[in-house]
Amino acid sequence: MTRPDTTTPPPAATRGRPRQFDSDRALAAAMGVFWRHGYAGASIGTLLEAMGISRATLYATFGDKEALFHRVMDLYEREKTAYMVEALDRPTARGVAERILHGTLALQTDTAAPRGSMGIVHSISHAPGDERIREFVTQRGLFWREKLVARIEQAAAAGDFPERFGARGLALSLKAATDGLLVAAGSGATQAELHEIVEAFLAMWPGR
Repeated sequence: MTRPDTTTPPPAATRGRPRQFDSDRALAAAMGVFWRHGYAGASIGTLLEAMGISRATLYATFGDKEALFHRVMDLYEREKTAYMVEALDRPTARGVAERILHGTLALQTDTAAPRGSMGIVHSISHAPGDERIREFVTQRGLFWREKLVARIEQAAAAGDFPERFGARGLALSLKAATDGLLVAAGSGATQAELHEIVEAFLAMWPGR
């Protein structure tokens, strides 16, 4: 009598299983689309092609287009503008300004990333029906602006610069310079011109 074969075959589900997609890589691809085309200009078809996923996977993993954009903005702030958090930890107001401006400059000279800012693109340009996206981006920008104001006010209390310079005005001037740098980069300013903007602003910065 032949003994039965007791070898257990591998589960069918493990044979020929397709490799799962990388959600982080897909998000990075979506960020590139939103950054280049804006929210309104980023069609679902373009996003799916760039991310390399199906519509069903998009909705199952990230939700709708608006939810995907929120995830992308989280990634953008975490990977591309982390220097803002680092800047707020600098010991002096000048150190804060230097880190913010040089961090912005580095982002704009990174050939792997689009020029300009995702935040500025979506706060000043939107299509009818996208008001919630503009409000979302605007509120995030206001959050970081007030963080910057609070830090410069702290520096003023520590005597980092003469009292004749109002802390809030100085902080808003730095924010305006940073935004202007981003707009200039997005408008085609050369790397040398961007460096000149940064150095000129820092030369005018008061105090130590």
